[in-house]
Amino acid sequence: MNRAKTLFLELLSAAIWERTADSQLFESVDGNLWEQVCELAIDQKVVALIFDGVLSLPAELHPEKKIIFKLHLQSESIKRTNNRINNVLKKLSAEYEKLGCPFVLLKGPANAFFYPNPLHRTTGDIDAFLYQKGDYQKANNWARSKGLEIEPENIHHQAFKYEGVLIENHKWVSYFGIRKFDKLLEQKVDEINASNEFLSIDIDGVEVKTLPHEFNAFFLFQHIFHHFIHLGVGIRQLCDWVLFFDRYSSLMDKDAFMRLAIEFELLYGMQIFASVAVKYLGANPSIFPFAINTEYEYVDMVMDDIFSGGSFGYAIFQNKRFRTSLHRKWYSFSYSSKRLRRIHKIAPSHTANLPLNKVMTNIKILFK
Repeated sequence: MNRAKTLFLELLSAAIWERTADSQLFESVDGNLWEQVCELAIDQKVVALIFDGVLSLPAELHPEKKIIFKLHLQSESIKRTNNRINNVLKKLSAEYEKLGCPFVLLKGPANAFFYPNPLHRTTGDIDAFLYQKGDYQKANNWARSKGLEIEPENIHHQAFKYEGVLIENHKWVSYFGIRKFDKLLEQKVDEINASNEFLSIDIDGVEVKTLPHEFNAFFLFQHIFHHFIHLGVGIRQLCDWVLFFDRYSSLMDKDAFMRLAIEFELLYGMQIFASVAVKYLGANPSIFPFAINTEYEYVDMVMDDIFSGGSFGYAIFQNKRFRTSLHRKWYSFSYSSKRLRRIHKIAPSHTANLPLNKVMTNIKILFK
């Protein structure tokens, strides 16, 4: 691993665990190396966190003023965006309450909640799971009645822009594209709904529902892994999952979580990603309810893949030009199929038929 990546990980680790970065690592760091660290922060969508790490260093080890200024400006922009999203969340919550459509907040601001400074987590949209029968369509009709900019419906959500913020109405919490796991997922969510096991958190003065801790920990990983096997995943998503465990591990029913991990055949994948967090982010192994081994075969490969793919693997599209959306989809499909050779053994039941699942998913979207 090159020095820029080492410095990047040290700053990120210092920020998420609220400690001082190791000063010895930052002696004799020139402007070019600092620029490389900044580029990694931008690619991985963790600029404000890296700035927090930089500010933990003694002033004499800070980068030159133009880099500090750049990090500061981008961090302030992230904070403003988070405040805007939180304000829209308040308005959306009030509007859906009028409709009689309570929702569960998935990811996004709910993930930011367990960061040392929630406003420093780069966020993008609001994911609202409409769990009552008929509410998904009712909420979508509300968006249409307001004349909002609505995107084509996805497999499990409908997206639209509301006051400049992307909203995703979810009819399902998530999906695998694998029949047996999708049926099992629906069953688990129905059980939570039937017993009203949803929890709630306060985000900037608005109370929102969240998934129960055990299922949320599972869901956050499922979301990471879904993106990982298709194109790749960024380090911000790994931080989300690890910080969730750090905050709620002591409140979690470990046996219930382990049953989910085993039933969905994702335990080994979880162990690898958790081991990546321990080895490269300094996570405490005790927060995880399963064995950690930083010498697992795939630990270093996953970390390398995170760096090469950027946030959600979108770095693979950089400097690529596509004639049509179909051309872009074909490139994505080809890339996913090739990467299976490297990652297949991490979760064979989820990768064995991935090319076919991608084709079938796109056919379903096409005929919606």
